[in-house]
Amino acid sequence: KIDADRKLFRDQCDALRDEIRKPLTDWEDAEKERVAKYENAIKEITDLLLPENILVDSDVIASNIRWLEKVPMGTMFEEFEDRIKLAKLETLETLRIAFDNKLKLEAEQAELEALRQAETLRQQQERDAQISREATEKAEREAEEKARIERERVQHEKLEAEQREEKLKREAEQALIRETQLKEQA
Repeated sequence: KIDADRKLFRDQCDALRDEIRKPLTDWEDAEKERVAKYENAIKEITDLLLPENILVDSDVIASNIRWLEKVPMGTMFEEFEDRIKLAKLETLETLRIAFDNKLKLEAEQAELEALRQAETLRQQQERDAQISREATEKAEREAEEKARIERERVQHEKLEAEQREEKLKREAEQALIRETQLKEQA
């Protein structure tokens, strides 16, 4: 019974303590929320410096810069105003440097890509020219070969014709000689 009374008294004291402390607890909770809101604002600004926000293309960095430039500054941030201003300025400076570097890098990459494409085109043109030269040379060789074969054929036919003509002459001469011999015998 004494323990029950003691527990009841302690519960009543705890309830009274909680009731008396409630305005302070509410204020502490509100203060924690207020501080957390400003800390989150600072974190949101400084998170733009994370690698996933820096190592992107220039359009994303430019978009982050525009967003950050629109973040208002003033007494609305109370005692965090200086920290937020500092975070904003440092982040903007770093983002602008990253943006300039990214633009240079993208320009270099575009130039390298253009050079690569030009080199590829040049090599392709050289290959095409080589193929064309080889085809022309092959066609010339084939034409020369055909012309040589044709000359040989014509020469061979001419030789055969001359041989036939000579053979016909001999045969005619022999026929004439036989005819003369036959006439003499007759």
